[in-house]
Amino acid sequence: MNDDSPSPPRAVDPVECPAMGATGDDGAASASASPVRTRSRFRRILRIALAVTAALAVTGLAAGLWIWNDPMTAFRLAMSAGHANAGVTERFVEIDGHRWRVLDTHPSDSAVASAAMPGRTCVVLHGLGTSAEAMMGVAPILNGTHRVLIPDLPGFGEHEMHGDRTHDWRFYVDAVERFREHEELGTVDVVGTSMGGALAAAYAATYPDSVRKIVLLSPAGVVAPRQNDFMRRVAAGELPLDIQDDASFAEVLRLNFPNPPPMPEPIRRAFVARAVERREAFLRIVEDLRPFLVSGCEELIPRIKAPTLVLYGELDLLTDPSMLAVWRLGLRDMQGEVFPNAGHVLLYDKGREVAERMRRHLN
Repeated sequence: MNDDSPSPPRAVDPVECPAMGATGDDGAASASASPVRTRSRFRRILRIALAVTAALAVTGLAAGLWIWNDPMTAFRLAMSAGHANAGVTERFVEIDGHRWRVLDTHPSDSAVASAAMPGRTCVVLHGLGTSAEAMMGVAPILNGTHRVLIPDLPGFGEHEMHGDRTHDWRFYVDAVERFREHEELGTVDVVGTSMGGALAAAYAATYPDSVRKIVLLSPAGVVAPRQNDFMRRVAAGELPLDIQDDASFAEVLRLNFPNPPPMPEPIRRAFVARAVERREAFLRIVEDLRPFLVSGCEELIPRIKAPTLVLYGELDLLTDPSMLAVWRLGLRDMQGEVFPNAGHVLLYDKGREVAERMRRHLN
């Protein structure tokens, strides 16, 4: 920043004043020249470093102001950083005239894929109102054992709705199978959370030959023996996950996280703006999926042959942990657990524990 006020008088610096270094003895002057020149070079380097630091500070401030006033740019930058940290590459593929966006740990045209393609493949299904980024944490968990693909499901993220088709559970299950076929993935493991967990179960029941094992994190789709406040609100006709403004977004965070993660203001604004922009499509999908998300998995559970891991959080305000008992009664090959001090988003609240259980189950 520039300061237009006059500079105060500056004391003479002996290093900068040649007269201060002169003597009547040529030998003495010569002997003192080397340390003087050394200190002079040091001062010049210091001044240059301070100037560069000041320039970087100004540039950083300008960048910060730019991002603050352009929250969508902040959102995209955060997502790109997340991709790099998780070890995934964003790519797009067209299937039956629809553009799918996928996060892939080993895209087939990359050097990484050709160097060491893992022996197994995992397809990951995100939850309601989110996108592939919400499940990026699965990629490093399965690093070295699986190729991990996380698509934006139709109507979420960067994947447009498929026209006027009813977006019910069968539509999504068939879409996942078409994606698997198009990508030539063979038999896959499937991980899903919340809505994605219910869809993973329905997929395993509908296409048993396509699935090896499944992991369900806080899955919806069965009636909870203990109805929580969220379920009572939904039964009364409310839609607590409908984001219309910052206040409703704060409520969604409260329902998902016992301790909501910190979120920079520009990214928060971008997230709310995206949700409001896509609200009409979201409400339509919710209506198409509502019966399935409430109880639709119950009739499908007996058809699931794949070994299944089911995990819930003790403090989950959306999918009550009492739902674990319903899965346990119906599944023929199941492991289940309720984590203490964890809410709905288990990858955030109990990342290390979930990673350990997931690796053990899928390996």
